[in-house]
Amino acid sequence: MLTESTTGLIAILVGGAVSIAVAWISRPRPAPADAPDDAPDLTTITGIARVVAQQGEQLREAEARIQGLEIAREADGRVIRALRRYVAQLQEALRQLGTEVPEPAPDDAPLIKG
Repeated sequence: MLTESTTGLIAILVGGAVSIAVAWISRPRPAPADAPDDAPDLTTITGIARVVAQQGEQLREAEARIQGLEIAREADGRVIRALRRYVAQLQEALRQLGTEVPEPAPDDAPLIKG
């Protein structure tokens, strides 16, 4: 049978194991990261106003980029029309000199003739 000293030693070991388990279970843990820290606060008027201002700025930047692209597209169109007029003048000049005007490559013909 077990003696009192053995029983005491077992009680101490079991008590220590239980205290370690309780300490491990009740240890402090970091708060869960449900939402990122930079998430907008949409629960207050100030937070909503901040989000609306940010989106307005993003919209203005996008509109400015679009306007820049439209201006570039118009400039490209003017250059293409000018080059087509120039090709037509060169072809006419070649014909007046009695020289045969070469046909464009098959892949380029639709682009050149418009």
